[in-house]
Amino acid sequence: MKPMTDLARRDAAHLIHPVTAPREMREHGARVVVSADGCRLTDDRGRKIIDGFAGLWCVNVGHGRTEIIDAITAQLRELDYFTTFHGQSHPRAVELAERLCAMFPPAWGLDHVMFASGGSEANETNIKLVRLYWAMRGEERRTTIVARHHGYHGLTVATMTATGIMPMRWHFGPLAPGFTHIAAPYCFRCELGLRWPDCALACADELEAVIRREGPETVAAFIVEPVMGAGGIIPPPAGYLTRVRELCDRYGILLICDEVVTGFGRTGRMFGVDHEGVRPDVVTLAKGLTSGYQPLGASVVSAEIYDTIAERLPGHMPLAHGFTYMGHPAGCAAALANLEIIEREDLPANAATVGDYLRDRLREAIGERPSVGEIRGQGLMVGVELVADRETGRGFSMPHSACTRVEAEAWERGLYVRAMGTEVVGLAPPLCIDRDLADEMIRVLAEAVEAMEADLLPAEQARIARAATRRARDCAEVFEQMARRFDPARAAGEDLVVQFALGGDGGGVWVVTVRDATLVVERADAEIDAADVTIRAEAADYLRIVNGELSGADAFSTRRLRIDGDLARAARLGELGLV
Repeated sequence: MKPMTDLARRDAAHLIHPVTAPREMREHGARVVVSADGCRLTDDRGRKIIDGFAGLWCVNVGHGRTEIIDAITAQLRELDYFTTFHGQSHPRAVELAERLCAMFPPAWGLDHVMFASGGSEANETNIKLVRLYWAMRGEERRTTIVARHHGYHGLTVATMTATGIMPMRWHFGPLAPGFTHIAAPYCFRCELGLRWPDCALACADELEAVIRREGPETVAAFIVEPVMGAGGIIPPPAGYLTRVRELCDRYGILLICDEVVTGFGRTGRMFGVDHEGVRPDVVTLAKGLTSGYQPLGASVVSAEIYDTIAERLPGHMPLAHGFTYMGHPAGCAAALANLEIIEREDLPANAATVGDYLRDRLREAIGERPSVGEIRGQGLMVGVELVADRETGRGFSMPHSACTRVEAEAWERGLYVRAMGTEVVGLAPPLCIDRDLADEMIRVLAEAVEAMEADLLPAEQARIARAATRRARDCAEVFEQMARRFDPARAAGEDLVVQFALGGDGGGVWVVTVRDATLVVERADAEIDAADVTIRAEAADYLRIVNGELSGADAFSTRRLRIDGDLARAARLGELGLV
């Protein structure tokens, strides 16, 4: 392990990192980037690294574009800050609002914009505007927002609840009321147990089922990423977006399209919805809006929504929502210069062409490797899903371990990729990359995957072989096997009580106690109060997890496996080799 640099030590002492394990920062330190140019970064060790993730999905035009830097500088000299609160404005906010509305077909009626500082704020805005719209129509019961498992919409309390990635909600409850989730169009790991195209878009039809279950008079909107991003770079099958638009129209539900990641060329079209020509009622924008040169997000809403709110708010009642930096002059100036580059250089077309090339070459280079389950994506959104066993699609025993290892190996070799989703390595480079740079990325990523496999796969394959010899016939046998696998030496000093509350046929309550290097497994008549952790699932689902037919991480993210209590304590059972 390399010693931390001075900046990394200072970082570990004071900086809190989003979506990062604090213990990892204390032990290993941050990767510190000190400069960037074009599609390459320079770290504080002086190494050149390809920015294979455009910062965080956002640097669409590449680093160091003088046009944007000059526009920001000129704007700060002219007007550094003014507010859009209380009916006030400034030229750049007006110009950018006009520009954004003009980017959508006039027939869609998307002609009003409210700015924000980023995607979470913009989605928070959209949730509130949608609910306000229905209230102004006299339909106050329409508050439920339908979202999807694996979806990502932000990390405020409301957007975190809309987000369908369960670990991102851990210990941040209580969750916001008024949200429900349906299956994702995740064909590689379909939670409905179906296969495309025989499924006939059953995951889209789940929207109709939940609308009927909740009651159409209570559902406000369906929020959808055209291509799911943080949940694992999951493009939907053809016709999915068209189907959900039809269902929204059938039941009078609004459609919010979260284009934070997919907007401004990332998928090979200017917007993700352009692939099927699907009309949103509300659009969420951020990231590629300024290519990350300034923080800025935007909510684009239909005339129907805005006019209803404007005409029906009582008297002088304001639209009582806002953030200090909405429509910041420098952010708007950056966006205007950025959009000029994207359109002038036709970066969406380049993303389509180079994206196709990147996926095709990746499939040639690593598509048959033993840990590569699927290579998928759209435009310059590319996901490589890793598996411990290609035949069954079984995941790694420690979730997120393989993709995290590939991320680290790639960085050391000069490429920034992102570990994400259940076990996915993500690529989302600037949209200006060419085929030569794509080839360089592929070479480095192939080396990183090979290094990960050499270290992790032998132990995984040995575990799979052992599991095949002790396949459980029912849940009772699962807990009998647990007692046989117990190693007292590994459990020294442990004091842990975990209960399994399994429903349905073959279910029941089992209490597992590890204390003083001993293991006690008991079947209980009812749940106990003394458990540190309660693991809940249907018995059939839990048996599939144990027998390697269902990924525990997938089951957790889709709520088929629920953990009440301390997740770290539950993880100890895995570390002790008991689950």
